[in-house]
Amino acid sequence: MKNSMIDTVLLTLIGLEYLGFGLIGLVNPNSAAALVGFSLNELISLSEIRANYSFFVLLGLMSLISLKKKSLQKITYLIVALLCGSYVFGRLVSIVFDGIPDTRTLWMVLAVDLIVFILSFCRYKDLS
Repeated sequence: MKNSMIDTVLLTLIGLEYLGFGLIGLVNPNSAAALVGFSLNELISLSEIRANYSFFVLLGLMSLISLKKKSLQKITYLIVALLCGSYVFGRLVSIVFDGIPDTRTLWMVLAVDLIVFILSFCRYKDLS
């Protein structure tokens, strides 16, 4: 069965985004940290960033593979929705406890996470 246009576009964008950012963080954690406005000051922080960004690489690959292997699409959308939903929740908790940082980066990242969460959750529900 053929992919719908929405799945082709959405999974391609998700795949390229997570694969690209994942590779940046995996290869050069300092560069990934700088993209969101912080620096890594301890050796363990490099490992921590690489551990998270390696998941992004795998999720990006899974998204791209699911374009051909349609049976992976539902679980891919669920994983993306859980990831982005948890990021939205964590960022909102941080705003409540820590205040609003003096940067537009937070709002950009929060908006992207929220949009990807909504789209992925809706596609997951549609495929269920």
